[in-house]
Amino acid sequence: MLILETMNVLVCIKQVVTTPDGNTFAMNRFDEYALEEAVRIKEQLLDQGREAVVDVVSLGREKAQEIIKRAFGIGADNGFHIVVERDLSAAVTAELIYRTLDQNRDKSQEPPPRPPAYDLVLTGMISQDAMEGQTGPILAELMGIACSTGVVKICLDSKTFDLTVERELDRGDRESLGITLPVLLTVQAGINIPRYPTLSNLLKAGTKKITTVTVSPDKIPGADQTVLRFMEPAKSRSGTIIRGTTAEKAGELFSILKKRGVL
Repeated sequence: MLILETMNVLVCIKQVVTTPDGNTFAMNRFDEYALEEAVRIKEQLLDQGREAVVDVVSLGREKAQEIIKRAFGIGADNGFHIVVERDLSAAVTAELIYRTLDQNRDKSQEPPPRPPAYDLVLTGMISQDAMEGQTGPILAELMGIACSTGVVKICLDSKTFDLTVERELDRGDRESLGITLPVLLTVQAGINIPRYPTLSNLLKAGTKKITTVTVSPDKIPGADQTVLRFMEPAKSRSGTIIRGTTAEKAGELFSILKKRGVL
């Protein structure tokens, strides 16, 4: 059984553009669900006399501090901002997050804690812009901890710290897993209803310090990577749209299935 004095939770959040003109920014929608889940876990533990701390980390331009302050308003305790001036790949993003967390962990403990000392790491399953879903799993690999993706339900036993999660599979199936901490979970949309920042938390947010780490271009791993182009996959087959009344559609579908030997 894992014995924790304080449960340390980390949420990775990203600022994304939300309008075509590129002038409006917000927290990545999937990360909002991850943050809400982290705050709910913190509240569950606090209600039962246990301790929990929620940190958030964001990588991006200076403007990204806005979503860290929003995270404070929702219930996060500490914030890390890794300042870079351009978009980076998932692998490079994960590497920079890992480096930053490793630099800020408490290395005075004996024996040394795992780098970094987080019991639970939550991320959104994908980002709204890149939609790759790779940063979380790569970060878990760098941290040397377990990873589960597409999580739609999290149950934490606040006494034993046993974790049970449900993850979404293809065809609507779900898989239930029992996981030992530490673990990184990528959270699917719909796992909860994210809250709005409270006025009291927003007032407290002004007193909270954001730890800023500026990364110079020559210190970015994989700086020689360049995105050459984006392209849609080649169409391998086409679909048929059946139009008309319900009866006409049913008749047409019956004819198609019969012609193809399905019926």
